[in-house]
Amino acid sequence: PRIGLLSNGEEETKGNKLIKESHKLLKSSALNFIGNIEGQDILKRVVEVIVTDGFTGNIVLKTIEGVSDNWLHSLSQAGQVFAKAYRLPLRALHRDIGMGSWTQRLDYREYGGACLLGVNGNVIIAHGRSQSKAIKNAIGLAKQTVERGICQRIKEEKYEQVGLHR
Repeated sequence: PRIGLLSNGEEETKGNKLIKESHKLLKSSALNFIGNIEGQDILKRVVEVIVTDGFTGNIVLKTIEGVSDNWLHSLSQAGQVFAKAYRLPLRALHRDIGMGSWTQRLDYREYGGACLLGVNGNVIIAHGRSQSKAIKNAIGLAKQTVERGICQRIKEEKYEQVGLHR
């Protein structure tokens, strides 16, 4: 996967001490590091993996959630007006214009959680406001992570990339 470091500019010289040191480490690794990315790159799929500290990552995640919640709410309201004007059931709009797939893709409950990398074990982090559906999906993700040996595979691949053999 392409890996980018979230910073306040694309240049190597941008960022605080942590960003600059992380940039040096990532650049010298065998990883597919493309360099620094900025906030506007996050949703453009410029990279598959974004490296950032937990504090910044949490703010970014919650900002994206807020924007998507507001966008979906506005889209739903517009859909209701449209459906009422044309006397259509709202579910037909969801089906016919693909609105249902958008709501699923943006709903954290569908994912349940995300893997925390860099630890010796399988850790799934779920949203703080997760309810039963999200917890069920997080448990399913944890099960898949264990069954597929994700942590071990990542560890072995990283050892290989830095030239260490176990």
